[in-house]
Amino acid sequence: MKQMFRWFCTLAGIAGCALAMVGAAHATTPITVKVGAYEYGVVYFFEDKNPTGFAFEMVSALNAIQSTYYFELVETSSRRRYSDLASGMFDMLLLESPDWGWRDQNVVYSNQIVTEHDLYVARRKDIPGAGWFNDVTKHTILGVLGFHYGFANFKADPDYLNAHFNMSLLYNEQQVLDKLLAGDGDVAVLSAGFLARGFQRRPELSNQIFMGPKQVSSSHLLSVMSYDSAISVADYNALINILHIQGNLAEIWRKLYGDLLG
Repeated sequence: MKQMFRWFCTLAGIAGCALAMVGAAHATTPITVKVGAYEYGVVYFFEDKNPTGFAFEMVSALNAIQSTYYFELVETSSRRRYSDLASGMFDMLLLESPDWGWRDQNVVYSNQIVTEHDLYVARRKDIPGAGWFNDVTKHTILGVLGFHYGFANFKADPDYLNAHFNMSLLYNEQQVLDKLLAGDGDVAVLSAGFLARGFQRRPELSNQIFMGPKQVSSSHLLSVMSYDSAISVADYNALINILHIQGNLAEIWRKLYGDLLG
């Protein structure tokens, strides 16, 4: 009887240790990873004054597949994002291209996440045909302050863009589209994601604007990370790879992006 009692106590002790270990694992506070995002295409945008978009869904997906890290979005702006990352306001910017002013910055890059395209857009009533877009530099161009465009060799300096391309810069893509429709510019440069969302919300837009036959540029987007990031680039890439394998990223992007470019 004594031997059986000792055996029972041993089993109870093992179970107690296991429960304690599980409890400790659950009690461990996740490491917070702050992720910068700014208004751009379907990545980060506002609906009824509330921010939403791919950034939120990707962060949610990252948090769902593991518990070591807790990814948290931090809003920034297209111009302020460089200084905000350098000052440690966040650990990474979610979707960027190395060509967007990062080549001379002290940063590291994740693996590719998605691909985005820039398109020329003009008022449909002003376009005699697709050839109108052959040399858009003859026209007044509208773009976003802080964005980098392929036709300008990805230079974002406002003075340079105005002097060389007669370019007017606005705060976001919605303002660019509004100004174009109001006749305050001849041609706009807009992301395909933004246009896809615009057509979904306003089907009549297809009768008002004409998209150029060629993409201005295509960008393979990835995360730009600080060397002091709370998560290593290797660990982050491993999580991105899981999301790619599961199809999460492609599904989220396709849902927001639609079939604008087939």
